[in-house]
Amino acid sequence: MTLPSLEFWSLHLGACLATGALAWGVGLGLHRTLRLSHASRAYWLGVWTLAALPTAAALALRWLGPETSSWPITPALPLPMLSDAGAWSGVAAESPATPTAAAALRDWLEPLLAALYLSGAIVAALRWWAGLRAVRRIVAASRPFYGTLGGALDDSSVAAECRRLGEAGIEVRSIDDATSPFAVCLPRPTILVPAALSAQMSDEQLRMVLGHEAAHLARRDPQRAAGMRLVQVLLWFDPFLRLIAQRVQIAAELRCDAAAIADRADRRRSYAQAYLQTLRLSAGLSLPASAAAFSRKDPGHHRLRIAHMIEGDRRRRVPPALRWLLAATALVAGAAIASVQIAATPATTTQAATIAPTSAAPKPAPGPAAAVATASVEIDFSSPMRKPKISGHFGEIGPPRSNPHRGLDFTAARGTPVHAPAAGVVVAATERYDNAPNYGTVVVLDHGGGWQSLYAHLDAYEVQVGQQVASGERIGRVGTTGKVTGPHVHVEMLHNGQRVDPEPLLR
Repeated sequence: MTLPSLEFWSLHLGACLATGALAWGVGLGLHRTLRLSHASRAYWLGVWTLAALPTAAALALRWLGPETSSWPITPALPLPMLSDAGAWSGVAAESPATPTAAAALRDWLEPLLAALYLSGAIVAALRWWAGLRAVRRIVAASRPFYGTLGGALDDSSVAAECRRLGEAGIEVRSIDDATSPFAVCLPRPTILVPAALSAQMSDEQLRMVLGHEAAHLARRDPQRAAGMRLVQVLLWFDPFLRLIAQRVQIAAELRCDAAAIADRADRRRSYAQAYLQTLRLSAGLSLPASAAAFSRKDPGHHRLRIAHMIEGDRRRRVPPALRWLLAATALVAGAAIASVQIAATPATTTQAATIAPTSAAPKPAPGPAAAVATASVEIDFSSPMRKPKISGHFGEIGPPRSNPHRGLDFTAARGTPVHAPAAGVVVAATERYDNAPNYGTVVVLDHGGGWQSLYAHLDAYEVQVGQQVASGERIGRVGTTGKVTGPHVHVEMLHNGQRVDPEPLLR
């Protein structure tokens, strides 16, 4: 498995941050302009999806889906034809590149970026895992819930609420930890209530707290929060995604508050008092967002929730027509962004050059003619593979070939780097080898002095047309594109328009 290229990191890191910033800015602007309710969970969930989905979809389709054509697609590209004189028409002749530090810098930056990304993802995953283990420890130490500290669950409204929840498959348990009440969905739906808090609350307040947590379970908020957190672990470097996720969580809390109050004015102040009691109890203790309902540290969040508890929601809900319009706009925008990312993925960002096969060029058979052609070596070539293993020789005839083999095959695992055997200029880098689909993804180098080399069946290329490459610089990766029986790279060498045996050259 090869490391992603520098272009890969530049494209997807920039696109992810730009999409997140755009989604956050537009979402916040529309929310303020239209004075939408802070409890519009679906609205903020749509904004979060717009920020996260394009990059995730682009990466998934690029890695798992079929190959796509490069972008932007230039119509009517000139066809570089290998003439009898050995020149590629449509491509200006350039002198071979001299070795520079660019290849070394790229080889140093790519593993560094990969290590930084993996380190950040591992740290984010470990923090999430530590929070989940803390919750699991609390759940494991819990015990059956009793209405008051040390008392028995009597025939109060809390008892009726517990029985109703039990019939719905939700268990209520008591814990000794000084935290806020919270709900978990695994191993079974459970609401956990601190014993100290249940001793301080009235029967009505406790029942509303249970109603709040039951609403979270009914709306599948723990599952939704876990899924969002997983994506945020993978995209840990995007701060906008975290900001939008906080808005989603706030909206979920406000909706569950409203469900607990049940639009009864006589419950509002009592529920707000229960909320304040919970904040005092859980001050300084932080639980994962998927579990904690009350213990957020943002003062603005607390003020907003208390205002909603006492005064109700005075802002407008998203009308159905506007909801569908916003959803359609977000879908189209997300699909457009994902399409651009997919098309511009580094493996396909190089301008596609279409090459006509060199069927008109003479096909020397192995023997004296080939030896004469290879005798005039003017350039010091090296093997394009670090550990060359030849699986097909020049001029061979036999299954699966019906004609003499035009090149040399190097077998290797898919993704193995392919290097330039000598300095040169990239005259073709394409996934659409015109009139020769069997070749798959192809790179062609012009080394000067009448020498060209072709590399077929690549998994991906990492150079651009017109780019000068140094000897040993990585130009692509071994693949299985085109018509193949297994992963390998097919190499052809041409001198003054004639194919020659690459084996004596590529040592």
